[in-house]
Amino acid sequence: MHLTPPVFEKARSYLDLQLTRPPLKTGVRGAPPSQFVTISRECGSGGSSLARLLAAQLNRQQPAPEGQPAWTVFDQEVVQHMLTAQDLSPSLARFLPEDRLSELSSSVGEIVGLHPNLWDLVQRSNTFLREIATRGRAILVGRGANFATHGVPGGIHIRLTAPVDHRDRHMARVMQCPLREASAHTRQVDAARRSYVRSVFDSDVADPLHYDLVINTAQVGLDQAAALVGALVSLRAPAPAAAAAV
Repeated sequence: MHLTPPVFEKARSYLDLQLTRPPLKTGVRGAPPSQFVTISRECGSGGSSLARLLAAQLNRQQPAPEGQPAWTVFDQEVVQHMLTAQDLSPSLARFLPEDRLSELSSSVGEIVGLHPNLWDLVQRSNTFLREIATRGRAILVGRGANFATHGVPGGIHIRLTAPVDHRDRHMARVMQCPLREASAHTRQVDAARRSYVRSVFDSDVADPLHYDLVINTAQVGLDQAAALVGALVSLRAPAPAAAAAV
């Protein structure tokens, strides 16, 4: 029997609630921007784990208003959500990995009519990320989310890094494999993510100027990192008086 992961169910609940209503109009008096967080990460630096810890912390410190969703994590399954929301086949997700743009697969698919233009699907993913960001109370992990949401107000953009040997050891534990195999995996994924951001956004994913906060998770534990990011979210939260202004 197939069981849907809880994180996927939470994200689907968020979308069911948020995408059935018009977004708040930002940029006008009395409508402060909704907050959201993006997390860019080196392989093995703890991006997904931080996202879950952060969501739990933010939901404690910022309980959801009535009729609004809780802070929700959107991780690797975001493409499947986008495809479902646009009535496209979930099987198309295999053409949209974060680590590459498969031009050969795209060309073959277009010739035989298997899927839409790959570049169009990538842009739909970016538009979907922007839509989620505009709705707020979302934590977007990977896929160049900080670049995709550039210009959307209310965003806090985080980059996680750590020395490669630290990340290799972590991945060896996670993958339950020899260190050499984990090291090869880490380098492959890092290179693939750099390639994705360079191909789609013409940017360097590792440039610290693209982020509000860069955290070395070898020196700052994930619990501490979640506390730091949570504090930054609180500091940047719209003041109640501003939100109520007419």
